[in-house]
Amino acid sequence: QIQKNNQDISEGKRSGEPIPDPMIAVLEKGFEIGAQSLSGAVLKPAALSELLPNYKEEGCPIEAQVSYDAVHYLGSDFDFKLPVTPPPFQNHGNYIISVSKFNRWLAEKCEARGINIFPGFAAVEVLYDGEKIVGVRTGDKGRDKDGKPKNNFEPGLILKSKMVVFADGTRGSLFKQVVRKLDLRKGKNPEVFEEGVKEIIQMPKGTVTPGQVIHTMGFPLSKSIGGTFIYTLPDDKIVLGLVVYLDTRDPLLDPHRELQKVKTHKFMRKMLNGGKVIAYGGKTLPAGGWYSMPKLYGKGWVVVGDSASMVDVQKLKGIHLAMKSGMLAAEAAFLGLQKNDFSEGTLKIYEEKVHKSYI
Repeated sequence: QIQKNNQDISEGKRSGEPIPDPMIAVLEKGFEIGAQSLSGAVLKPAALSELLPNYKEEGCPIEAQVSYDAVHYLGSDFDFKLPVTPPPFQNHGNYIISVSKFNRWLAEKCEARGINIFPGFAAVEVLYDGEKIVGVRTGDKGRDKDGKPKNNFEPGLILKSKMVVFADGTRGSLFKQVVRKLDLRKGKNPEVFEEGVKEIIQMPKGTVTPGQVIHTMGFPLSKSIGGTFIYTLPDDKIVLGLVVYLDTRDPLLDPHRELQKVKTHKFMRKMLNGGKVIAYGGKTLPAGGWYSMPKLYGKGWVVVGDSASMVDVQKLKGIHLAMKSGMLAAEAAFLGLQKNDFSEGTLKIYEEKVHKSYI
């Protein structure tokens, strides 16, 4: 957009001052891009198709296209397949991807465009001028367990910015401070959270057909809402995951233990026989839906993705919503650069665009 704007001005197609190349910095608290993502997710390519229409030709790391989907109900000692896959669980046309590989691929595209990515830097404090956000401070490095500087001590950096985009995940440590200070949830529904745990299981050679997406409900959950998801990958890998709501009335519910229980069911035992767990991880996700989203903008900032509760829980989808919100945040930033104004009045357009989009 900036390149086209400047070209149009130079060719006399529009009036105004050219926008100098802005410095765009991405702070990633993980030690590398993708470090906080785990293989195995279903991507709806809506936002990706807008951002990079030729993403396949550019080497997007797609593991498999979904060719089969199903929903099973598990009783304690039986299972049955629903005769029709409910619309929210129909995934034909979507892709099974590794989110970590996908993030690394996108990071390469960003760096090729001159965007600065700084892995290993966690922002720990938001900088204010009144109610306007003017930047962030990163955490100190090289302190011992008592907080005293060690020989390799490096103080945190102060990064000033015309606009901050908060994308620090579910109930992110940085944005939740902003929510409290600016009262961004006034009049909104309470937040609701789920925890998803998953394993990647290596199966014997020639036993897995990639491109399958299977969801189950029922066993082993009885006091909490939730269910499992199964994705099949190339090279005979199966992703097995369980998602449960964290507002359960059972204080002893342990999603990690429930995932192990799932594997004792005969439906799962038959599918996983001979497999070996090669990776494991967990993630929280915001499950409150549209009416739990906070105010999305303010003086010098916007919020995107999981930080803004942008997950379609009914479909277990959030990647395309996070991407689309980031793209709309970029459009708001472009308008701010054009007007040299990042006030609340200017950035309000971001929330308006979100409300008009498929988010």
